[in-house]
Amino acid sequence: MKKCSYCGKEYPDTATVCDIDAHPLLDPNPPAPSRSEYQRLPGRGTQVEGGGWLAISGSLCTMWMARDHLLLVARTGYTETYKRFYFRDIQAVIIRQTPTAFLWNILLGIVALCFFLAALLTPPAGVIARIVCSWIGGLFVFLVLLNLWLGSTCVTQIKTAVQTEELAAWNRMRAARKGLAMIRPRLLEAQGEFPQAQLKARLEAQILRQNQSSAPETS
Repeated sequence: MKKCSYCGKEYPDTATVCDIDAHPLLDPNPPAPSRSEYQRLPGRGTQVEGGGWLAISGSLCTMWMARDHLLLVARTGYTETYKRFYFRDIQAVIIRQTPTAFLWNILLGIVALCFFLAALLTPPAGVIARIVCSWIGGLFVFLVLLNLWLGSTCVTQIKTAVQTEELAAWNRMRAARKGLAMIRPRLLEAQGEFPQAQLKARLEAQILRQNQSSAPETS
């Protein structure tokens, strides 16, 4: 069975185009794409399966760009899964900054400080212990500097008419912004320039609906 990339209606394998909206049909189990037709986009990240800190497995995700769609590749061991997002179907790319990097820097900095204090408080006879504590403290300082270099963390989502998918590969602001800048010309080519006045009107209407839905009911 094939599925419409826009409305989600299912069709037999022999069909190629949706009868309702004329969008292309997707194979739920597509063959592995040829990497020669794709351009690698910046960023990579782990999509945790199972959720939360208790999850023990995850997939390494990367983003690729073709002429008419984005490809999300999730690799788990020797297995790869693919999800395509056609530029004509993308309604929004949402980037939301998170405090994760800042919190990790605080935690790593505290651990590094503890090891340096342990090295200072070690008696002169414990030369080996002092060296080991200093070396471990330096390692945590390196992790802090590496996290600072990678930049702020974020959550990136891509929205179509039938789904909202998190893009784990774009989990840093730098990679997400650079990747969005690279796909912007393809989005404009597929959908055209969106009038600013119409965009503002849609955003205001969406905010109004959200405020109305969150307002308490009065009897």
